[in-house]
Amino acid sequence: MKIFKEDDGLLDRVSKSITIAGVCFGAWAYFHTIHPVFEKEIELQNLRGESQTLSVQVQKLSSTLAVLQQDKISLESNIASLHSQQSKLKDNIVQKENELKIVVASFKDASDSATLNKLQYYSEKITSAYTLAVVSGRGSSFDVLGFSQELLATHIPGQDDKYGTQAYEYFKKYVNEHEGKIISGDRVIEFAVSLFFKYKIELIEQRISSHK
Repeated sequence: MKIFKEDDGLLDRVSKSITIAGVCFGAWAYFHTIHPVFEKEIELQNLRGESQTLSVQVQKLSSTLAVLQQDKISLESNIASLHSQQSKLKDNIVQKENELKIVVASFKDASDSATLNKLQYYSEKITSAYTLAVVSGRGSSFDVLGFSQELLATHIPGQDDKYGTQAYEYFKKYVNEHEGKIISGDRVIEFAVSLFFKYKIELIEQRISSHK
């Protein structure tokens, strides 16, 4: 299709040229002014949408952060409480251990005393028998080991007598250690007294050794 015809006059040609120029200018103006504005507006709308989305995300993150901060504060408070409880528990443990040591020491002292009392009983029995023999004029013939064996035979403690058994076994060992030895005169008293004091000395040595 021809824009210009052969019979068009100058005015027609000028008019058509102006029209074509106007259309071209309009197209140019559209693509260089209006169209970029539309594109910028679309981009702006998209950016606004993204901005709104980001704002929502920021709000959610802020809310999550606030919750986490609150949890952190609560956790720190719980940790501090646990540390305090742990410290109190340690103090209680130390206190209970000290109390237990006192109870054990008291129990040990009581058990040692019970054993010593039984050994002292054997010692006094031997001393009394020897004194009676001396008074009767039979002191020189007094058989302290034989008498001790008689005591062992007639004074066997019951199964539930723990400390009596302990003293009995020590007395028996003590007598066996002196088996075959000649014990007479003042050595009889020494034998009787040493039974008690030897055991007591051994207890003291054990306590000293346990504290080293």
